Amino acid sequence: MYKKADKSLWTGRVDAEDGELGKRWHEKIEFIEYPYQSEAGIAFLGFACDEGVRRNKGRVGAAAGPDAIKSSLGKFAWHLKDSKIYDCGNVVCEQSLEEARSELSKHISQLINNKHFPIVLGGGHEVAYASFVGLDDALGNNKDIAVINFDAHFDLRESKTPNSGTGFAQIAKRCQNNGTEFSYFCLGIAQHANTQALFKKADELNVEYVFDYEMRERNLEAIETKLSKFLEKKEHIYISIDADVFSAHLIPAVSAPAARGIGLEIVEDVLGFLFENYKDSVRLVDFAEFNPKYDLNRNGQNTLARLIYFISNNKSP
Repeated sequence: MYKKADKSLWTGRVDAEDGELGKRWHEKIEFIEYPYQSEAGIAFLGFACDEGVRRNKGRVGAAAGPDAIKSSLGKFAWHLKDSKIYDCGNVVCEQSLEEARSELSKHISQLINNKHFPIVLGGGHEVAYASFVGLDDALGNNKDIAVINFDAHFDLRESKTPNSGTGFAQIAKRCQNNGTEFSYFCLGIAQHANTQALFKKADELNVEYVFDYEMRERNLEAIETKLSKFLEKKEHIYISIDADVFSAHLIPAVSAPAARGIGLEIVEDVLGFLFENYKDSVRLVDFAEFNPKYDLNRNGQNTLARLIYFISNNKSP
């Protein structure tokens, strides 16, 4: 089910005395609906879904994530110059996860076909398969897509019914069926949170990964070198960011809080490298697993909003 954008989420201070230079995001946001026929811009699309997390026996509540994050974005000072930003509303999962993901894929494809840059706000990490399918459909199913996932988990599980832990295994199968390469790089893997079976499957699928304890500033050059090799001859990049990759003191509001996790700074450094060197290739970013029900002082909400601000600045012309 699709719901139009809630304009009341976008509020903030108004500095009228400063004119155009005093604008904030809530004064610049525009509201568009499917089929998104408007000037190209950065498009925020929510995926209000808990079903994948519920099936995966996790803590539900991530369906409220998209609107919570949007409510933090409006307060930011405007520095995007000639860029457009849009709230595209939410795809809502009310019963069938499979139908909701299909609907989301359709919306993502339409945004990409209309030259927008989608930033999809989950919801559980079941969003990943829908994001990939949306991009794949927009490109014509015959393109190799590099998938970069910031996550404590591989999400390569096998299950009769899809859930928040099966998304990248489903992507691998789709690539196999399409005769394209499954190119998957996961940053922030927590060894204790992934079984030997998952590491075995990752190795069989030639998945590249960096452990959480390796995600440090002193290793940044080595990480960038691995990413550069991974991205050789790749025209299209899809980036997924699971909130449970971060340290619990930054983002406690997830289904599986990280006792160690990684910091915001190293994620920004890696993303900065990707946008500096592969800006035109990055076609889609999504966020997953933020659950405002367990947020403390809106720490998680504000951290993710700050990261979205960083991405938007880096993607804008």
